[in-house]
Amino acid sequence: MKAAIFSPLGKLARRIRLRLCQSRWQGTLQRRQKAHKISKIEKYYYIKYAIGALRAVAWVALVIGVIGSLVWGINMGGIEGGIRIILGIIGSFLTWLLLLAAREVLRLFVDVKENTRKTAEQIGE
Repeated sequence: MKAAIFSPLGKLARRIRLRLCQSRWQGTLQRRQKAHKISKIEKYYYIKYAIGALRAVAWVALVIGVIGSLVWGINMGGIEGGIRIILGIIGSFLTWLLLLAAREVLRLFVDVKENTRKTAEQIGE
C-alpha cells in the first residue's frame, strides 16, 4: 500500500528536481555568456574606467551646462539672456552627446579588435 501512494509522489519529486537543475544550468550558462561579453572590455583594464569616466563627465557636463546657462541667461535678462539660455542648453546637449559618442567609440575599437582576431583565426585554419 505504501509503495502505491509514494510512487507517484516520488516520480513528481524527481521531475521537480530535474526541472530545478535544468533551470539552474540555464541560468549559469546565461550568466557565463553575459560574462564573456563583458570580459572583452574588462580585459583592457583602463578602457573600462575610461568608459565609466566618460559617462560620468558627460552627465556632469550636461547638468552643469544647463544650470549654468539658466543662471547666466537670467542674470543677463532680456533677449540676450534668452538667446544665451537656448545656446547654452544646445551646447550642453551637444557636449553630452559627443562625450557619450566617444565612449561608444572606445567600445567599438574593442569589438573591432575582437572581430579582426576571430577572422584572422578563421582564415588561418
